[in-house]
This record gives sequence, C-alpha cells and structure tokens, in this order.
Amino acid sequence: MDITSMHNEFKLLMDKAGGAGAPSFLASEIDTFLNAAIERFITKRAFGNNPRRTTFEEDQKRRDDLRNVIENYTTNSFKPNPGASKPNGIFVNLPEDYRHAINEECVLENRDRVSVKPITYDRYNKMIDDPFNNLTSNSVYRLDYSGNSFELISLDRINSYHLRYIKVPQPVSLASGHNCPLADHTHREIVRMAVLEALENIESPRYQSSKIELNEIE
Repeated sequence: MDITSMHNEFKLLMDKAGGAGAPSFLASEIDTFLNAAIERFITKRAFGNNPRRTTFEEDQKRRDDLRNVIENYTTNSFKPNPGASKPNGIFVNLPEDYRHAINEECVLENRDRVSVKPITYDRYNKMIDDPFNNLTSNSVYRLDYSGNSFELISLDRINSYHLRYIKVPQPVSLASGHNCPLADHTHREIVRMAVLEALENIESPRYQSSKIELNEIE
C-alpha cells in the first residue's frame, strides 16, 4: 500500500469500529498513529514481543517482515577518547539511522575478519580481573557507549568495522508522500495496529475485541 491507501484503510476501519460516533482525525494525526505502529511493529518482530514469541533470528517471516529496514555499514574511521577509553579501546561512530545491531565484524591488521562480541560492563570487569579469562589476540569486544557510538576493545589493531543493523525508518507522511518503508505484506497489519492505538486513545468499546482479532491474525 502507498501512504494514501494506508490512510484510506485507517479511516475505513475506524468507521467500522466506531460507527457514526467515530472521530475524524487529521492527516497529520493519522501519520502519528501509523508511525507509532511502525515503531511497535519493528520492536515486536525484532525482539520476540509477539504472539509467536519468535525473534528476528528465529523465524523466516520475521526476517521477511524487516528486510526493508536492514542496512550495511562499514568504516575504517576510529577515534580515541583518552578520558573514557578502556585499555586497548577505540571508539567507532554508528550511522545516524542506527537502531539495533544484527551482526558485527572487524578486519584486523593481520587481515583476519573476526566477529565482534558484545559484552556488558560487568562481564568486562570480570575479564580484566581474571588472568585466565582476559583479552586474547584475534578477538574484538564491544561495549555500549553514549553519543551514538560503540567502544571496540582489541589487542590487535583494527583496520575496519563492519555492521549489519536494523535502521530507524523514515516517518510516513501523507503531505510529503513518504510511504511505509516496510515490506508490502506488513502494511495491513500496521494499519490495524494504528487503528487500535486510535481506539485506545478515544477509549472505544471496540478496542478489546479489535485487539483480540489482531492477535489472531498474527
């Protein structure tokens, strides 16, 4: 569906749910409901908060649902941060539309391409304190950091960083003609999610039954 079709279906479902008493939303308000639904849809599909309890990595349908918001990013630009860096740590900036990492790899000075291992600060502290479980060559660890960046920690020099990630989608907008970036087969479900949000907003008695119907579709 294009954005016009999504708006028309939203209005149709709202009319059916609320009857003659259904409110008339402005186009910008419908855009807001649709964008909120897109955000929830991505979260549900990526992290298993859905009736199937499956995540992005566990189900082909989940991968198909999100395939249009998956991007690749490569950089060989790193920056030290002396006031914040851990030993052997360098910082890498993430793309502006970064939302969630799917896969991370680094090419090291010896040309080996290795997986990046995300770790918690608690895990990092234990590694530093344990001489039998310390950093090793040909390994890269990643700590989260503020400012849209990661800290990469490695005994080896890192030549490049490679990221595959779920991006923040461009908001839909009827006025600007921005269509939903997700795969076409997801659009009808997104519209229904937006309608549920609107029904909840106006406390329609149809809200609970509509929510049950949506779960059954999934």
